[in-house]
Amino acid sequence: MSTANRLLAVLGLFTLERPKWTVDAAALELGMTVSTAYRYFKSLVDAGLVAADTPRHYTLGPAIIEYDRQMRLRDPLIGTAAPVMQELAQDIGSGAVILLCRLYRHRVVCVHQETLAADNFYRRFDGSEPISYERGQPMPLHLGAPSKAILASMKARQVRAIYDKDITAWREAGLGADWSEVKRTLRIMRNAGMVVTYGEMSVGMQGIAVPILAGQTGVIGSLSAVVAPDRLATPVHDIGRALNAGSQRIEAALIAELESAAC
Repeated sequence: MSTANRLLAVLGLFTLERPKWTVDAAALELGMTVSTAYRYFKSLVDAGLVAADTPRHYTLGPAIIEYDRQMRLRDPLIGTAAPVMQELAQDIGSGAVILLCRLYRHRVVCVHQETLAADNFYRRFDGSEPISYERGQPMPLHLGAPSKAILASMKARQVRAIYDKDITAWREAGLGADWSEVKRTLRIMRNAGMVVTYGEMSVGMQGIAVPILAGQTGVIGSLSAVVAPDRLATPVHDIGRALNAGSQRIEAALIAELESAAC
C-alpha cells in the first residue's frame, strides 16, 4: 500500500461509530508501527483534517468543515441543481423533500436537500427520527429510490463488482435471486424512466427518483422526491415527470458548463 493510501486509511478510521482514535489504536487497527502512525497523524493534523481532542485522542479537524462549505457554495452539481430543486419543492408542495444524491465509492450520499420553508424533513412527520437520506449519510446502492435510480444507470461491469460482494443483501432487497435476474430488474427500472419505492429506507415514506447523467461520464447522481403519501396531493407519475424534466435541465446546464470551460 502506498504512503498516500495509508494516510487515507488513517483518515478513513474516523466514523460515526468510532469518532475518536489514539495513535496506538490506529496503528494496531491498520497493522503499522506506532511511529509510522504518528507521522500520518501529524500530517493530518498539519492539514487540519484531524485535530487533537485531548493530548492522546484525535477527532476529525476543522478543515472538513471548510471543505464542506466550499462544496455547498461552489460545487457545480449542487449550484446547478439547487434552483431546480427549489422549483420542484414549490410545485410538488408540502409533504415532500427533494434530494440530490451522488455516487460515492460503492454507496450513495445525499449532498443537498430542498423543502418548502414550513416543512422540517430532518425528522419524520411524527418528529421522532431523522429521515434516512439525510445530507452526508452514506446509503447502500441496493435500497431506496435515490440509490436504485443511480444503480439502474450504471454500467453492468460496475454493478456486478458490487453485487458479487453481497449477493444475499441484493436478493433480500428483491433485486433478483441471481445475476441474470438482477440485470433484468435493473433494465426494467431503467426503461421505466423513474424508480418508485415505498418504505425501503424510511417507514411510511415513498421515494420517487430519476438519474442525473453527465454526457460520456455517465450517471453521476440522482434527483429524488421523498414524500409522505397521506400528505401529498400530486400524483406519483406527475412527480416522476417533473423530476425527469428537472434532471434534464441539470444535465444540460452541466454539459454547457463543461463545454464553456473547455473553450
